[in-house]
Amino acid sequence: MHRVILNFGKQYIIQCIVAAANNLRLSSEKIEIVAILKEKIAASEDLSEEIKNFKKITELSKFGIKLGELQNFIESEKIDFLKLSDKFKEHSYGLVRELSNSLDLLTPQSIRSLLQQHDPGSIKVDLTKRPTKTNSELLELSAFKRELPRRSKADELKEEIIFEELNKEVEFNFENFEEKVLRHVKELDSFLNRIIKFDYTEGEMNFYIQLMKENGELSQKVGFYVLSNMHTIFSKGLEMVHQKKIAPSTSVVESLRACLIVIVAVVRGKEVDITSYLNRAENFNKTILSKQKGS
Repeated sequence: MHRVILNFGKQYIIQCIVAAANNLRLSSEKIEIVAILKEKIAASEDLSEEIKNFKKITELSKFGIKLGELQNFIESEKIDFLKLSDKFKEHSYGLVRELSNSLDLLTPQSIRSLLQQHDPGSIKVDLTKRPTKTNSELLELSAFKRELPRRSKADELKEEIIFEELNKEVEFNFENFEEKVLRHVKELDSFLNRIIKFDYTEGEMNFYIQLMKENGELSQKVGFYVLSNMHTIFSKGLEMVHQKKIAPSTSVVESLRACLIVIVAVVRGKEVDITSYLNRAENFNKTILSKQKGS
């Protein structure tokens, strides 16, 4: 029975990591890091000990804490399997922030090295005790180096042009993204209270519609598809209200507010159950789509 729980726990955590990774725009290097983490968990004989090792690694410590919370949930005797799908969505969304931060701090080489250092069963190789090369081997190596063709200045310039775009690539900064996405949330919440009474100007409405569209596009661009979806639902909802295709009822306002709650909870990594807000936002999106089809 213990092995069944262990295997279920591994699969649950691995699938949560995969779902969280799917909410990020990952380079091939970061995809490789995710694969290494998955393989490490899958091969682990002691999941608790493996997660403890993650917590000991500075770059993975907060991510390891999140995994520990997932394990505690899995090993609980109070799992409601009827609601397991909703909990899975909540858990995978909760991993996004810490996974993103860890991936920004690691490379495939560094993660392998760090995991090996914290693996009590790893074999350490003393590179200082390698056999030295004989004189004949050194002569052969020297001759081989002389045979390598020298690169011309033209070749070097060509390579510089080819790699120029890679050198210009700017690393994604989560803190800047967080600040931009959350900057207007409080005023948007206040704005929702006013639209019930039609207490707003056309300029205000257009500003917030455009703002949420742009933030949604930015979220999609950097790979945060949940956030992108919430922004899109919010902007479309405001647009429908502005076009008088949907009345700004209390129910509509609360559905729009649910989008804001999900946005804040995901960006800030809040430890709260947001399933009901997600469901409300998604149901509201269905209403929007049906209204669009009917128009």
